[in-house]
Amino acid sequence: MNYKKPLVSIIILNWNGLKDTERCVKSLLNIKGINRRILVVDNGSRKNEADLLKKKFGTKIKVYRLDRNLGFTGGVNFGIARSRAIKPDFYLLLNNDVEVKSDFLEYLIKAAQSDKEIGAISPLIYDFKQREKILFSGGKINWILAKPYHQTDIPKQMRYSLYVTGCCLLIKKDVIDKLSCLDNRFFAYFEDTAFCLSIKKLGYKCVCEPRAIIYHKLSGSSDRRGGVYTNLISRNRILFVKNYLPKIFFVYYAIFFSIKWILAEIYFYLTGQQGRADAYSKGYFDGMRNIGGQPRI
Repeated sequence: MNYKKPLVSIIILNWNGLKDTERCVKSLLNIKGINRRILVVDNGSRKNEADLLKKKFGTKIKVYRLDRNLGFTGGVNFGIARSRAIKPDFYLLLNNDVEVKSDFLEYLIKAAQSDKEIGAISPLIYDFKQREKILFSGGKINWILAKPYHQTDIPKQMRYSLYVTGCCLLIKKDVIDKLSCLDNRFFAYFEDTAFCLSIKKLGYKCVCEPRAIIYHKLSGSSDRRGGVYTNLISRNRILFVKNYLPKIFFVYYAIFFSIKWILAEIYFYLTGQQGRADAYSKGYFDGMRNIGGQPRI
């Protein structure tokens, strides 16, 4: 492929996921012909996994350890801030529980360079275990429910998308220069959708490049039936609407969220999930008061 080889800063978060991170880094080291730097942010793991990564990979990667879990947004923003020193042309945000094909980054860069209006690019994401199953080929939003969802078909060519997932996201330097970082109010969940809407407001496009392929393990960093996840989803959907959609829509959403809160509380109580009921309520009231950051449960 005949195009210049820019510098890519690859930012990976590790949180109690040493084996996944090791496998991810190994697959990245198989990439040839790309000028890239790998930066791993250990997001306050229980054990000092940062030291273990340093010992295993040496100077092939740069590793930082944070004293506590700053969430997806805080960890990524730390990585972006540290990456600025090397002046990359692209920033690649990458989940630690993925395995990449050796040519995926080449295709992402080629797609980015094909159109100056493209600001963020995602690969086609397959399931790690069920290799034929597509997890992401583009992103849409159900505006009635204020809920982002993934397309899972196979696009024949590069697809323009309302948003692209933070699981693997190549971002142009110009975009980072203008937006600086992800919105720390989210901590985790909805941050990629909000970021992409901000990118589009700047006049850039978000796309999925189907020739670039990765495999996502979907190990997950939180229990989807646990209090933290329930709290964040409850809160962040409201923060997303209040801060990223036109104000005219919030009257509708305020009514919708209130009804949803009542129904959710009834469901949690009837099913004996008192902890989730409390977490959902706290998220609801924090969202309404525009309180974000570390979940307060």
